[in-house]
Amino acid sequence: MISKPLRTRVGLLVVLALFTLAFVWSAAAEAKQHPREIVDEVSSKVVALLDEYGDELKDDPVRTYEKFAPIIEPHVDFERIGARMLGPHWRNADAETRERFINEFKRSLVRTYASSMEEYKDLDFRILGSRQRDAGIQVGVEVEGGSRVLFRFIDSSDAWKLEDVTFEGVSVVQNYREDFRSRLRDKDLPEVVEDMRARNQEIGF
Repeated sequence: MISKPLRTRVGLLVVLALFTLAFVWSAAAEAKQHPREIVDEVSSKVVALLDEYGDELKDDPVRTYEKFAPIIEPHVDFERIGARMLGPHWRNADAETRERFINEFKRSLVRTYASSMEEYKDLDFRILGSRQRDAGIQVGVEVEGGSRVLFRFIDSSDAWKLEDVTFEGVSVVQNYREDFRSRLRDKDLPEVVEDMRARNQEIGF
């Protein structure tokens, strides 16, 4: 049997340990960059890159990807986005297929938007604010011309991650969900991923 003084010392150590863990957890939580700060920082960097390299990047998705991926990708939860877009196809896929899908999807996004890079040069934007919504945080942005964009972030274990973008009321994830639902009617996910890879490879990805 443990003596009373020893039980007391053990109890104090447990309490101290819990307080220490609580402090460390709180400090880590406070160190997380708020979604509004992420949107402000990433948007500023993207606009600066477009202003500097816009002409060179136009119609060059490979260089566009190389420039923008290091800025954007750390803040995006591609696993969650993939799951939301593909539903049961994602749940039934193995780890390798999921990874291949994410890689080809990221390249497809750049391939789709690289041709319109010129439109985004000298773009003005204004962050409208942020608010808690369900389990996440939404950050509103007004871009030149009055269009509004909502960036939705989810709290992951170590950072806030982007899980959807809504432009003028249209969810990007929902839009792609319908697109992939159509593609997956006659093909399985590995075949769809292979189609994406082939199209990306045509331009050098």
